[in-house]
Amino acid sequence: MTDSPDRWTRRTVLATAAAALAVPPARAAVTDFEKTLYEAAKKEGEITWYTSQILGETAQRVIAAFNAVYPDLKVNLLRASGQVLYQRVMQEIGMNALAGDVISLSDTGGQQAELKEAGHFLKYRPHRAGEVYPMFQNVDPEDFYHVTTAAMTVLIYNTKLVKPEDAPKAWSDMVNPKWKGKVAIGHPGFSSLATAWTTKMTALYGWGFFETLAKYDTQVTRNINDTATLVTAGERLIGVTPAPSARPGAAKGNPIGVVYPTDGALLAASPSGIAKVTKHPNGAKLLMEFLLSAECAKVLVNDYGDSLRPDVTSLTGQSIADIKTIAPTAEESRTMADLVEPFRNLFGF
Repeated sequence: MTDSPDRWTRRTVLATAAAALAVPPARAAVTDFEKTLYEAAKKEGEITWYTSQILGETAQRVIAAFNAVYPDLKVNLLRASGQVLYQRVMQEIGMNALAGDVISLSDTGGQQAELKEAGHFLKYRPHRAGEVYPMFQNVDPEDFYHVTTAAMTVLIYNTKLVKPEDAPKAWSDMVNPKWKGKVAIGHPGFSSLATAWTTKMTALYGWGFFETLAKYDTQVTRNINDTATLVTAGERLIGVTPAPSARPGAAKGNPIGVVYPTDGALLAASPSGIAKVTKHPNGAKLLMEFLLSAECAKVLVNDYGDSLRPDVTSLTGQSIADIKTIAPTAEESRTMADLVEPFRNLFGF
């Protein structure tokens, strides 16, 4: 699906740091290298960040934290869901008009690799690349992109309507007849995380898993984050959603429980890269350094996300390294695009 420019405007956020939801953190420790980048970046004046990796308000807070350290550099933010943003990037590339300096895709199907192979990324190894967990290092040994966020997709349930002992414990439990008409999932045609989840479930349990879900009147949302709203409201009893979309409601006392499936929470380690055509290379490199910093990790954690860094602990007290996770293999990822049309045919949109 290709969005018109008007629809794109309605679905995205374009903001500067002046519009950010500012909660300035303590001033960060800045390396000599970053100071040099900053002085050069100030001459460039601004940078534009395209991201689907985090929600809009969280991205604005990242910019506010960035500008607490680097106040003289304007940051333009454009945020959209994964598949929509990727389509936008490809449209702009096709028109020789890519405006994003740093491209942060919810990359679960090799989108960054495709952009790299087509020559659209600048080679750059952040000085902070070695500060994250080893599992997130060297995803591209040639240094055209680097993991900047990681999110787990989990099972959720309504705690008022489902007892903890009755909640599903594994993904495979979703096709139990007792959940007929009570499940919500995301659409792989609109959400990159939903695409990855659909791919991995097909690899683990076959296409029959989705045929059963369709037969059981499963509700499909365009944005996988919307399933948390349905489950909280009791419109569906269980759902599939990114953990950062469920945790805030649970912390506020909303009736939503989080289950890390015994067959593995789906881990999306999403990379960022610098556009080769960037007019702001120093600012883009500075933003890449910041996305890997402890200051950025603290912003993500405070918004109930997970940390890439061993020195920043999540609000749950759990590390990604402590939880069983799964992800599509490289071979499975190559089938992702092939599953969208069969999914549409199966669920009717």
